[in-house]
Amino acid sequence: MRIGIVGNDGMQVAALCQYLADQDVRWVVGEIEDAQYPCYPDYGQAMLEEPVDIIIDCTGDVETRDAMVVPGNAALFLLSFRDAQEKEFQHKTALSATAAQLTKGIEKIGQKAQLLDHYARQLTDIGGKLDEASQEIAGDLERTGRLLDVITRIAKRSKIIGLNSAIEASRVGEQGRGFAVVAEEIKSLADDSSRSVQDIEKILEGIQRRSAGFTQRTGVVKEVVDMQRQALTEIFSLLQSLKELEDHIRKLAQEQ
Repeated sequence: MRIGIVGNDGMQVAALCQYLADQDVRWVVGEIEDAQYPCYPDYGQAMLEEPVDIIIDCTGDVETRDAMVVPGNAALFLLSFRDAQEKEFQHKTALSATAAQLTKGIEKIGQKAQLLDHYARQLTDIGGKLDEASQEIAGDLERTGRLLDVITRIAKRSKIIGLNSAIEASRVGEQGRGFAVVAEEIKSLADDSSRSVQDIEKILEGIQRRSAGFTQRTGVVKEVVDMQRQALTEIFSLLQSLKELEDHIRKLAQEQ
């Protein structure tokens, strides 16, 4: 709709122009400073040069059948009411969008909390496995100690046998048969020592494997701790965003 404004009150006309900034205003009649539309001395000339569909009359003097005449006060009231309605709608839209963001933020916090719970369960499970592994290693070390005791006893017996062998070596003749007994004893002790060494090697291999498991689980624990730290950082960031949204909602509510 093409619109013309007739007025002798500069402030009233300026207010109308502001409200109608998004409309098709063709001209203004009157002495208006800094008018953003073409100005005419009277509405008759304006209608001849630029016909309009609506004339907003702020003087009460316009009489014409060529356009709809709307009193200036009525136009101002309707336009200000429309502007207030639009602002209220914008506020409601902003509140709705902010509430949606708030809900989304709360959902994200819930998800992060679930992740933290999951990581905590992982740590508990890993802690249990580490405890089991430490108990197994303690048992292996205890068995290793027992085997070392056996080897120590074997060494002592070997020393005694060595002394006996020296004594037997000084004897020749019929006493030489004692060397066979000594040799058999030494062989038996050597076999025991060999088996003990093999057992120790197996135990040490087990300790090595479990130590590797410890290292791997320690790496997993570090990774889980890092994930927890990251999740906490994101939660703090979300809480800050929610605080800002809360402040924004409060400001919007105050503007209502």
